[in-house]
Amino acid sequence: MDIERFFLILSFSISIFSALLCMVLLLMKIATKNLDKFVKRMILLLITSFTVEVVYLLTIFFYNFNTQVFIQLKALNFFAMLVLPVLFYHFVFKLTRLRTSEDFKLSHYVLPFLLALLYGVLFSMAPEELKTDTSDKLPNWIKGQEVYIIFNYSRFYIRLVVLVIYVYLSVKRLIHYRNEIIQYSSDTIVSSLTWLYQIFGMALLIFPFPILYYFTSNDIYIRFIGLLVPNLSVLMFNVVLCYNIFQQNFVLLTEDIIVDKFSDLEKNGNDYLSHKEVHAYMMTKKPYLDPYLKITDLVPVFATNRTYLSSFINTTYGLNFSMYINKFRLEEFYYLKGLPENKDMDIDELVYLSGFRSFQSLKRSEKILSSLPEFAIKES
Repeated sequence: MDIERFFLILSFSISIFSALLCMVLLLMKIATKNLDKFVKRMILLLITSFTVEVVYLLTIFFYNFNTQVFIQLKALNFFAMLVLPVLFYHFVFKLTRLRTSEDFKLSHYVLPFLLALLYGVLFSMAPEELKTDTSDKLPNWIKGQEVYIIFNYSRFYIRLVVLVIYVYLSVKRLIHYRNEIIQYSSDTIVSSLTWLYQIFGMALLIFPFPILYYFTSNDIYIRFIGLLVPNLSVLMFNVVLCYNIFQQNFVLLTEDIIVDKFSDLEKNGNDYLSHKEVHAYMMTKKPYLDPYLKITDLVPVFATNRTYLSSFINTTYGLNFSMYINKFRLEEFYYLKGLPENKDMDIDELVYLSGFRSFQSLKRSEKILSSLPEFAIKES
């Protein structure tokens, strides 16, 4: 066995093993932890995604190392490639839901299923000469089989279009969610899903290489790089995704973030808040010491509505809700750190006592606040 073949087989084995291990770990989490039903559903969706990923990796493995087996799995391979981006979008959709009434439309799965089914039917009716042809680049034209041949050689472009569409939809939802969550939650390390950006970064490493391989020669070195890099990227993709879901570095919202601003403003409430009133409450009651504090927790305190309170904080302090709360936490942290009786206290304990959930959250807030120009407090 040549060295290139050995490393390719090894990379496929590791990628498949990582997906299987993630499935086992997530199943154990469901079995051993008392999880919310919505978290369970999301984890089951992710397990389904890993299952489809294993199917996809196995079919690609056989494409490269056992053509006869791959021929029998061509329709399954096509289906897996089409449905994986949809599953990923479904997963991102659940993580970034801003309204409790938002439901993922299962119709997204209809087109991949129908396309794969149609291909499977056409494939079963094709002559053996076409079934055994695994060339993806040069059509072997046979009279009377034009429909199958065109469909067969269009598979690459179909899955590329599906991939681009669902990656775009996923990124769009994530950006929209990130822009809204800072006005809602005071802990954006968990709720802003920053680790998903790492996932998208790895996807950018996975996708270009098969495209490069498709449009270049079958040279062994092109093939080696075109398979090895995506396989290693899949490994990292699985590790990062599984770790963050296992650690529950996300928040599944149980209330609307996006509200109808007109109906919200019509609600009875205090629409003349002042800096003096708000600041006095923050300094005496210290609600920011609650690491899970949300803007909705302060709405009844000031007898107002979420829209007005968010707008008041933005215009008065020049900060979004998240950074406004974390400013108080930072001040509390340095105050506690400066007390003589706390000089031997562990830094993580001080972080927690200040209202932060982690040292990472503290450093991120400190970095953002320090980069902002000095803001003036406007009396209201």
